[in-house]
Amino acid sequence: MGKDGTICYFDVKMGDYDLERIVMRLYDDIAPKTCENFRSLCTGEKKTADLNLHYLNMIFHRVIIGFMIQGGDITRMDGTGGYSIYGKQFDDETFEKKHDRAFLLSMANRGPGTNSSQFFITTAPAPHLDNKHVVFGEVVRGQSAVREIEHTRCKEDKPVEDCWVAGCGVLESLPEAIGDEVYADHPQDCDLDISKAEKVLEAASMMKECGNSLFKEKDFSRAKHKYLKAVRYLEHDGYDMDKPCQSLLVTCHLNLAQCFNCMTQYKEALKSCNSVLEHDKTSAKCYFRRGKAYEGMGEFDNAMADYRTALELNPGDKAITNTLHRAEQLFKRQRDRDRKAYSKLFK
Repeated sequence: MGKDGTICYFDVKMGDYDLERIVMRLYDDIAPKTCENFRSLCTGEKKTADLNLHYLNMIFHRVIIGFMIQGGDITRMDGTGGYSIYGKQFDDETFEKKHDRAFLLSMANRGPGTNSSQFFITTAPAPHLDNKHVVFGEVVRGQSAVREIEHTRCKEDKPVEDCWVAGCGVLESLPEAIGDEVYADHPQDCDLDISKAEKVLEAASMMKECGNSLFKEKDFSRAKHKYLKAVRYLEHDGYDMDKPCQSLLVTCHLNLAQCFNCMTQYKEALKSCNSVLEHDKTSAKCYFRRGKAYEGMGEFDNAMADYRTALELNPGDKAITNTLHRAEQLFKRQRDRDRKAYSKLFK
């Protein structure tokens, strides 16, 4: 248990895409029974052959922008089911805490005394839910993941692409905030001053450096999240962007492209490179990394075109020259294989 309550976590994916880990502190002192239900469902310690009392693989089935994201239906995955460790339902424990801000954990229900495993996380104040739903915790890390789920594409409030829990459990304690963690994951949730370009530059530079350290450790997924966080701060509309901020934005997108390539997420790498080219069409590094993404996707003609552009911008670069030569060989082999395959069709 953390200093002020149990610390639980969700490792969430959007399809196959890893989101930031969501870390939650429970209000054990205020709602102990409700918190124990949630904690046990995170660990899965009470599941049986007949009842899957575990949040693992559950989805966020209902999402409303500017309100909340809802999940926890461990029996039907559509909002019509759910089960608690105490039985099908249990009573409302307390209404002491109010829905007065974003990132609060609260129990979903179908009326008084109908709590099960379903819960929601607020993304804005929701005072109309006070005295009707039990607030029992808060998100203390990974608010960006909550925001990404909140803004995912939905059909009738259900995400088109599953947002699901790939891992969950309990942490012994909440790690101290270090480096860029003094800044909220999303600028709209930041309490520090980011209204001036120099303040944004200071914050985003810290995030980028944290990302660089993680990249050197080959922790590409966490590095990616740091660069994405820096991009969010640099692109937020609460300040006037200057040239140093724009230059840092280009660097972060380039670093993102490298991360995505290392994780074989080539389509995302293409997006990052295209974002760079919106600001700088003379970046040899950008064309080179976009070429790597095209090559990873098997689009050797596009890859070679980008490598050649990179070489024109940076003549004599051995790494680009060698990579272009290899891509040309791969393209020739692919073309020869295709020709053989087509020729068999007409024998």
